[in-house]
Amino acid sequence: MERRIIIAGSGGQGVLFLGRLMAYSAMLGGKEVTWFPAYGAEMRGGTANCTVIISDEMIGSPVTGNPDILIVMNKASHDRFSHRLLKGGLLLYDSSLLALDRQRDDIEILNVPASEMSASLKNTKSANMVLLGAFVAVNGMLPLESVISAINEITPSRRKDSLAANKDLIMKGYTFIENKKSNRT
Repeated sequence: MERRIIIAGSGGQGVLFLGRLMAYSAMLGGKEVTWFPAYGAEMRGGTANCTVIISDEMIGSPVTGNPDILIVMNKASHDRFSHRLLKGGLLLYDSSLLALDRQRDDIEILNVPASEMSASLKNTKSANMVLLGAFVAVNGMLPLESVISAINEITPSRRKDSLAANKDLIMKGYTFIENKKSNRT
């Protein structure tokens, strides 16, 4: 099993932290991982994306042109990366910030109102955590326990006050997808 993931959005949306957290969670789960960030010179509002590769075997390169999974947090990121998503891939996006028409029938598309869900907990800057919870629920690649352990370990000390809220938001995203699954059956 190898999954190549691109996460993209604007600076300040937590794109790089989300990727780092996914990679660390996978590492705690015994997987081989790479995390490759890319961002513009601006700290907030500029472009930001990262590639995460999770595998059962050694990874040859941290770069991918065509991901299996694409997580986008804004329209510009969708427009830039969606055509690269492999057939049969997964597009996971924040539907609070962008509305997409079904453009491809060869991929799975999951919309999650991540920013809206984040705002409901008065935490407008943590839509990334909602998307992480949704990602965990949709494919089971990362055990939820590993994600919780990872967030405890890599959250900087200056941000420890946001830990409980971030865990709640991860669970909100997870529950959102679980409810979607049960409504399909």
